[in-house]
Amino acid sequence: MQRSYRYRIYPDKQQTRLLEDTIETCRHLYNDSLGERSKDWDVNFWNQKQLLVLRKQDNKYYKQVHSQVLQDVLLRLDKAYQAFFKKLMNYPRFKRYGKYNSFTYPQYGGFRFKEGRLVLSCIGSIEIMIHRIPIGRLKRCTVVRDVGEWYCCITADDGVEKQESKSVANAVGIDMGLLNWITLSNGDTIKPSMNVKAEAKKIKQLQRELSRKKDGSHNKERARINLAKAWQKVRRRREDFVHKTSKQLAELYDAIIFEKLNIGEMVKNHNLAQTIMEATWGKLRLIPTYKVERRGGRVIVVNPNGTSQKCSNCGEVVKKDLSIRTHECICGLVIDRDYNAALNILTLGLEQTFAEKQPLLVQPKRISKFASRKHEAHVLRRG
Repeated sequence: MQRSYRYRIYPDKQQTRLLEDTIETCRHLYNDSLGERSKDWDVNFWNQKQLLVLRKQDNKYYKQVHSQVLQDVLLRLDKAYQAFFKKLMNYPRFKRYGKYNSFTYPQYGGFRFKEGRLVLSCIGSIEIMIHRIPIGRLKRCTVVRDVGEWYCCITADDGVEKQESKSVANAVGIDMGLLNWITLSNGDTIKPSMNVKAEAKKIKQLQRELSRKKDGSHNKERARINLAKAWQKVRRRREDFVHKTSKQLAELYDAIIFEKLNIGEMVKNHNLAQTIMEATWGKLRLIPTYKVERRGGRVIVVNPNGTSQKCSNCGEVVKKDLSIRTHECICGLVIDRDYNAALNILTLGLEQTFAEKQPLLVQPKRISKFASRKHEAHVLRRG
């Protein structure tokens, strides 16, 4: 099983300049390759990889970057195209300055540990804070720039096979909301611990200060960095809370059932858009996945349509708007609206698990790995 370890690194001034130059070189290669593929749809990853040798002869900056780092940039672009054809993401866009913040050594030869330091090819030996030892064979290293700070993400394979999924007897359904951040099917509720109003007030003040600065001045650059650090602090506090909550859920339950919310459509309501984005529902559904699967459990996602209206006791549909927070049914059940939805989510998840164990009546269409991207996207669209 592969695991990723994130470490803080402390490059000196010369190494920082080399890291910045490497990121800029990768960004230019990404944009140039995207331009080629946008003009000619017959150009693919393998064509651009073969042309990379000629590019390096004509461009002195490419010679200063490890060859596998440049190849990984082309692979990243190809993955973006694959996701676009499968309707998972929008069409790849050109990266402007400051929007390309990482590069990857895909094999251990490009990086290594030596005497408690991280050695990167073409950059040098960098001081690193190793707070835990990576277990297993080192596979790849991604260097990330985050608001003036540098990190490396090391992927290691510990050789342990993935555990088989346990039974879903110990399962929990989770309803995500705004008043109660999450409501569990056992009746417990969890509310976010952040003071959203105080953080929003500080960020608005920094945004006003940034707007007053003269374009291109050093004062505007400092104001931009201060604003970015404020957002970084908010982001880290949210992720820390989500990680702690997901760890508790993974330790208590073998299966966690979430509702599949269309967050992109929900944020079109401008009255609730900011509150919805602050709830970090997407991270809450994503982060527990690997923690549960590592313990042999699983995460299930169900359709939330009607979970708030349907009675969890008798199945009767009780229409109510968002202002009504109590579910009252003719069968005599009177419970909290979110608790009722969590019970329905649990039931749907268990039914879906039972259906997955049954044999398929219609076999799914299999796409050849040698098929072109256009053909693959066409088959997926028709299926």
